[in-house]
Amino acid sequence: MRHLFIVDPLAGLNPNADTTVVFMREAARRGHDVATCDVAALSVGPGGRARARWVDLRIKESRDWYELGAEGAGELGEFDVVWMRKDPPYDLNYFFATHLLDLVPRKTLVVNAPRGLREVTEKLFILRFPELCPESIVTRSISELLAFREKLGGEMIIKPLDGCGGEGVFHLTKDDRNVKALLELGTKHGSVYQIAQRYVPEVRQGDKRIIVVEGEPVGAVLRVPEAYESRANFHVGGTAAKSALGPREREICAKIGPALREYGILFAGINVLDAVERRFAAYTK
Repeated sequence: MRHLFIVDPLAGLNPNADTTVVFMREAARRGHDVATCDVAALSVGPGGRARARWVDLRIKESRDWYELGAEGAGELGEFDVVWMRKDPPYDLNYFFATHLLDLVPRKTLVVNAPRGLREVTEKLFILRFPELCPESIVTRSISELLAFREKLGGEMIIKPLDGCGGEGVFHLTKDDRNVKALLELGTKHGSVYQIAQRYVPEVRQGDKRIIVVEGEPVGAVLRVPEAYESRANFHVGGTAAKSALGPREREICAKIGPALREYGILFAGINVLDAVERRFAAYTK
């Protein structure tokens, strides 16, 4: 089989943390051919055929994990699988790229489906299941964010809608003198949306990343933040601990699984946080 991975620059991928590298290594281990390109290499040719310029890769198990091979160009339909693995931000270039991927022939599997990439956004999708979320609002109004913090007792989490990997996530507390400055920074003075959520202290014990394939949970890992860090993401210092899936977590996956399948999200990661109030924070990727 031939796989094309649409990714950010290879030099920026961490072979010890990036799932994309795991996918590439597994494909190579199975004897499949692996190639890569970035979003800028996508185009549409005559007849409405999606095309790309790519480079073949030789995948290795060492930290120096890849070796560039021959360059190629042609229709995306030449590949058996096209993996859209570019990280956010979800900007116009990303949006248009998903429309280009809609033109890939059906005989080629696109992971995840372009429609799903447009519709199932990381921070907003889970709000379709409010019973699974901590109390949340989405706004770009600084006054509304401040009022929400007051309603929650002076403490909350804010996140940009287009971020990933913990980027732009802040834990705002009652006595923090930088709160207004952080909200001005996050909203760019009221011009960019933020999601604000109730702070759940149990995050200190870690959040659980559950891997969901075709709507079904297949495994999980507990991510534990450093002592002076609110984020549990591995690349900012979070540590991994073995974790099993409990009945409540399987129940959560059963609730959101059909929606993921409907939108063609074949591979997703959700973060689950068990709180005293039995509320859960989750997002998809």
